[in-house]
Amino acid sequence: MKDLKVFVLFGAPGSGKSEVCNILKSKLHNNIEIIRKETTRPARKTDSNEIIHVENISSKCDFRYSQYKYDYGFSSKEIWDNLKNNRSVIVIVNDIRTIKLLNRKFGNLTFNIYIHSNINKNKIEKIAKSRHPSANENFLIKDINKRIDKIRTIHRKYIENTYLFHSSIINIYDLNDPKSKYNLETQIEQIYTLNHSFKNIFGSAAHVIIIAGGSFSGKDDLVNAMIQIEPRKVALYRKGTTRPKTQRDKNELKHLNELTAKYDIQYEKNGYKYGICINDIWSILSDQKIALIVLSDIEAIEAIKNSFQNICSVIYLHSNIDSEELEEAQKTMNSNEFEKRLASIDQLLSSYISKIELFNHVLLNTSEAEDLYDQALNILDYYLGNAI
Repeated sequence: MKDLKVFVLFGAPGSGKSEVCNILKSKLHNNIEIIRKETTRPARKTDSNEIIHVENISSKCDFRYSQYKYDYGFSSKEIWDNLKNNRSVIVIVNDIRTIKLLNRKFGNLTFNIYIHSNINKNKIEKIAKSRHPSANENFLIKDINKRIDKIRTIHRKYIENTYLFHSSIINIYDLNDPKSKYNLETQIEQIYTLNHSFKNIFGSAAHVIIIAGGSFSGKDDLVNAMIQIEPRKVALYRKGTTRPKTQRDKNELKHLNELTAKYDIQYEKNGYKYGICINDIWSILSDQKIALIVLSDIEAIEAIKNSFQNICSVIYLHSNIDSEELEEAQKTMNSNEFEKRLASIDQLLSSYISKIELFNHVLLNTSEAEDLYDQALNILDYYLGNAI
């Protein structure tokens, strides 16, 4: 009984939901069932046996929702029947209201997973051409734009409801790339053993939030958004560093000739030392403020988590930057610096994939500036008790 879960999968078309289902079934030795859905949409060649095509959703479906002008429905009885028989279930649903209703009905049995895919125009174009090999160019352009709009819609829904999700799968590789399956399996291997249960019923600001993001992820923008939203309840912790100050620095670091013994946690990055003082973080908390720490060194993150235990959470800030944006960024820096930044993105993503249990939330840095503010508000509401 203790391992039974209602896995709720939420993700854009083409994000890899089917692949996640297959891996989950393999990991749980097929002791898991995908809940069947009725739908009024036309059949597709790629539909699985779990999709039942009907003219009207039947009365046995007590969960119903509409998407892209078609109706969908499934039965809670089928979920309960599987649980009674000691089988976990998978529910694939892209409707936020339905996810909330599932949470109400099944409580802590639900485990909501967001499957993220970047907007990759080349990949989307290949999918469109493979599904419509004889289509003309105008049809393909419309189909590609429709797919991109659907992905953006899902991104937006996730951004507005981050707190609903227990974990996130980052699936940004081509499915033909062997690395893709390895990364999916690595993430899923950890996810089905996770158990996040934080609830701030007292609305306390006594919390440490670590923001881990690579280059171009928008770390500074997220920090600024959180401070602007709750200036009396949020403070940024300033790390010590031996790195000289640059024009890009905005008073977020203490530039020192050397790090003293007061810095309990120290690490190196690009030849410079950085330090974190646990007592200074406690001082922020004693002022009744959430302590924000921008940090991407995994060993340092683990050390802070060990110090603050269940009042410490880690956010992975994922960059959705595409190839065109990368080309523009490359023009503003030398090649050596640019390569280091790209390496930092890959390194942090690999750390997330291999240590999902270390991270409590995934936020998305999209092309829409207001999205970061929406996510900042979402997270603060959660940790200040406003979203309970």
